[in-house]
Amino acid sequence: MKALRAALLGLGVLSLGGTALGITRTEAIVRAKAFSFHPWTATAANQTASCNGAYKSVNSPGDYMGLPYDWGGYMSLFEFDQQIKAGYGAGSYPADGILDCTSGLDCSGFVSQAWKSGHITTSTADTVSSAIALSEMLPGDIFNDAGNHMAMYSHKLGNGDPVLYESVFYNVHLSMPGWSWVNGFVPRRYQNITGTSAATPDGTLADPVKIGSFPFTDSRSTQSSMSDVLDGCGTAPNTDESGPEVVYQVTLTQPGQLTVSVQDDVGVDIDVHLYTSANTNDCVARADSTFTEAVDCGTYYVVADTWTTLAGNYTLTVDFAPASGQACGSGPPKYDFKGAPGTPCAYPGNQTLPFCNPNLGADTCLYTSSSSFCSMPCGSASDCGALPGACCADIGSGEKYCLPAAQCGAAPGDAGVTPKPDAGGDPTDAGVGGSGATTGTGGAGGGSAGTMPGTGSYGGLNAGGAGNAAPASQGSDSGGCSTAPRKSGPAGWLFVGLGLALALLRRRR
Repeated sequence: MKALRAALLGLGVLSLGGTALGITRTEAIVRAKAFSFHPWTATAANQTASCNGAYKSVNSPGDYMGLPYDWGGYMSLFEFDQQIKAGYGAGSYPADGILDCTSGLDCSGFVSQAWKSGHITTSTADTVSSAIALSEMLPGDIFNDAGNHMAMYSHKLGNGDPVLYESVFYNVHLSMPGWSWVNGFVPRRYQNITGTSAATPDGTLADPVKIGSFPFTDSRSTQSSMSDVLDGCGTAPNTDESGPEVVYQVTLTQPGQLTVSVQDDVGVDIDVHLYTSANTNDCVARADSTFTEAVDCGTYYVVADTWTTLAGNYTLTVDFAPASGQACGSGPPKYDFKGAPGTPCAYPGNQTLPFCNPNLGADTCLYTSSSSFCSMPCGSASDCGALPGACCADIGSGEKYCLPAAQCGAAPGDAGVTPKPDAGGDPTDAGVGGSGATTGTGGAGGGSAGTMPGTGSYGGLNAGGAGNAAPASQGSDSGGCSTAPRKSGPAGWLFVGLGLALALLRRRR
C-alpha cells in the first residue's frame, strides 16, 4: 500500500515585526536544533484555549520534545515557555482558526525564527530570499512551496536523502522524508545568510562547554557565540536576556553548594544562570554577578547570558563545595518524553495517546484494533537498535518497519491507518497566533531523559529516509496562497487492511 501523506501546514500573513539581521549558517542550524529538541510539559491547563471553547489540544498531558505545531505561531523559546506555563493551548490547526491563546510554531514561523528574519510566510518568503538551484543547497537554505509549506535543509544522509528541520504535523522536528517530500518545492536562500557550511560550535544547547573540575574558569566573548535562543529566565521573567549566551554543563556526583560568578568589561553586561534543562522555566537561579545554589547529584547547566544587547568579553568562575556526609537525593527533575520507539501512540482505538516523535527516532504509528506502538522504517534489524530485541519486518508492499520482540514472527489480526492532523494551505486572512506573551521581554534527540540537546545522541539519525523518489524537481512559488494543499491526506480515521495485518502511518512521502 502507498504510504499516506497528510496535508501541509503553512501560513499566509503579512510579514510582521522584527528586524532582519545577518546570520551565519551555523547560527541558523543551532537555532533550528534548539526549537526542534526543546523540552516542555503539557498540563491539563494546556488542553483547552480561553479564546475558543471548541478547542482541544492534540498534545495530551505529558513531556514533549520539539515545540508543538501552532497554526500561525511565531515566537521565541522564552515566549513559548511562558505561554505554556500561563495555560495557553498547546498547538493548533487550521480547523481551530488563528488563535491568540495557543502557543507553538507553524512551518514559516519556525523558519522565521531560525533565520531571525522577522515573520515571513510561505507566500512572502521571496521578499527576503532568492531562488537557487537544487545543486546549490547549503545548510540553512529552505525548500518552499508558496501557500503550502516550507522546510529548512540541513545536510544529506549517506544514501543521498535530505535531512530537514521543519514544523509540520505535530511538532517542530528533525526530518528525513526522502526527496519526494519536497518534489516541486523551490530551493531558496535567505538574503542575509553568510558562509558555506554549518559547524558544531561549543557553548550551545547542542554542545555545551563541559566543566570537568573545580574551580573552573573560562574567558571568552558572547559576541562570538553562535547561540542566541535563551531570552529569559523563569525565575526572573521580566529581565531581558535577549542577547547571545554561552552554555556550560556540569555533572555532580554528590550534593553541595555551587557558586557561579562572572566578571565583564566596561559596557558589557553578562548575567549568570543555572538551568536543569533547556526549558527556560527550568532556570532555577539567576544573578548579575554571582550566586550560590544548593544542588543535588545530577546534571546542571550554567548559562552566561547577555542582558539586552550588551554582549562582550567576560570571565566565568564556577566552584563547588560538597556537603559532607550527605547522600544523593532524587536529583534535578527529568523529562519523560512522549513518542519514543516502542511506546503506545494515538490510533483509532485510543486517540488520547501521544503521537510518535521524529526527534526521538520514531515517525510511524503501527497499530491493531487494540494496541499500538511507535516505530521507524528499516532496512535490517541493525536499524532497530532503539527497540531491544526488535526485528525488521515487511508489513506489505515492500514496506519494512521495526517491530518489538513480542511482534516478531507473529502478526496481529486487523489493522488501520491513522491520519495526521487535518491541515490546509495558507489561510486567506490571518493574524499571528500565540504572540501575546504576558512577559516583560522577550538538542537533545533520543538521549537521556531530562538532558539538554546534545548530551545524548540525536534520535532518529539511524532511521533511513522514507522517500524513494528521485531528487526534487525545481518548482514554482509564484502562485498565491491555497486553501488546500497540493497533496492532501485523509480527514478522518481510515481503515485499510495490509498483508501482515499491520497498519502504518507514515509521516510523509
